[in-house]
Amino acid sequence: MGADIYLKSKFDKNFDNVQKEIDEAETLYKVTAQHSIIDVANGEESPYDTIIMPLLEKQHSVGYFRDAYNSYSLLGNLGMSWTREVYERLDGESMLSVENCKWLLEEINNRRIGEEVTEEPIVARLHSMFGDVSSTVELDAEKIEHLVKKKSKLANLLQDAIELKESLYCSI
Repeated sequence: MGADIYLKSKFDKNFDNVQKEIDEAETLYKVTAQHSIIDVANGEESPYDTIIMPLLEKQHSVGYFRDAYNSYSLLGNLGMSWTREVYERLDGESMLSVENCKWLLEEINNRRIGEEVTEEPIVARLHSMFGDVSSTVELDAEKIEHLVKKKSKLANLLQDAIELKESLYCSI
């Protein structure tokens, strides 16, 4: 579970271009593969995964941002919630307007990581249903570095949307 945010003009173009690379790689793999299901079952890494996984990551590297609803959630670690503050600003087609992109950019720029932590309501409900399982993770240097990179990536996506005067599609 998480929030998936798309700047469609950039995402779609990149996705289609990389899909061509994936199709070519799959064709080449089918012709040259000597790997069997038994090899994979015996713990060998699949050459297919070695080839395709980086391409799938590349396919989602432009015009896209993902924030899972867990202790590594950027918005949660900024004291915000995708399903509360952001969701209420979406239009009927799940689009975040340019004005609301400006609002979100200002909000994330004015907040410090870890100063206030918020849990997504759906996660809190799951914890209450299945027992009070702690989803918090200490803010160590590695986690802070990860969240700083996520904050920069989201800020860049929001800035691109503002400059292009394009709403963001949000699957929350």
